[in-house]
Amino acid sequence: MKKPLLVLKENGELEAFDASKFVHSLHRSGASDKTITTLLKEVRNELHQGMPTNLIYRNAYDQLRRLEKPAAMRYSLKRAVLDLGPSGFPFEDFIGEIFKAKGFSVETGVMMQGSCVEHEVDLVATNEKKSIVGEVKFHNELGMKSDLKVALYVNSRVEDLKKYRAERGERAIDEGWLITNTKFSKPAVHYANCKGLKVLSWTYPRYGNLQDLIEETKIHPITALTTLSRGEKNQLLQNKIVLCRNINENEKALKSIGISGLKLGRVLEEGKMMCENTL
Repeated sequence: MKKPLLVLKENGELEAFDASKFVHSLHRSGASDKTITTLLKEVRNELHQGMPTNLIYRNAYDQLRRLEKPAAMRYSLKRAVLDLGPSGFPFEDFIGEIFKAKGFSVETGVMMQGSCVEHEVDLVATNEKKSIVGEVKFHNELGMKSDLKVALYVNSRVEDLKKYRAERGERAIDEGWLITNTKFSKPAVHYANCKGLKVLSWTYPRYGNLQDLIEETKIHPITALTTLSRGEKNQLLQNKIVLCRNINENEKALKSIGISGLKLGRVLEEGKMMCENTL
């Protein structure tokens, strides 16, 4: 029996290469069937025991940039969110924008009094029907997970905040959320579901996960743009320009970091494509 080809995941674990997952990710990016067939053939030709999954991704991404740039932008979305680091604060702003697009009034980095102690809350989102407090956990590596310990302390903080509101007859906090850009451990998800704590990651829940919300709201990070270098993206993030839609509103900011001429036009066009979802 032929030995299965194992690939090295971001978390250091080995698993059998799953062509269906690779094809699904390409389909979701909007790549054509012809391109998908070409990339799958190339991956199978290059595949070897212990090949890192990030190398498989990089090769596919480079090919997509050459063949179908719009698909490359979508395909890179998970890594683009990862590039919102390293501090994590742009990721909080990014999540806040998603909630705003869903009709919420949003504050980030808010000090709130609990029944026992004061808490710094990453996200407060309210509308006429619902009041939400959220903890936003950003990880710099795809292999990292938010574990049970994180779920335990976040739920404890939410309960303390809820108790304070209840003691004073103030508007109740309806939901506590734990949000990450990577994954949760299974015990963390089990505990959160048991306690009624909402959890949101790149692929959890199955429907309405972070990837779904980004595509639904069209809130794309500037780090998804293929026309900007990593250094240029970091400079824009430092200036609080986090979203693709901010690009067209901040042409001066682009010029201030040395982007002009034909490149300026390409960046603005790509940002517009992302915002209007015309990829």
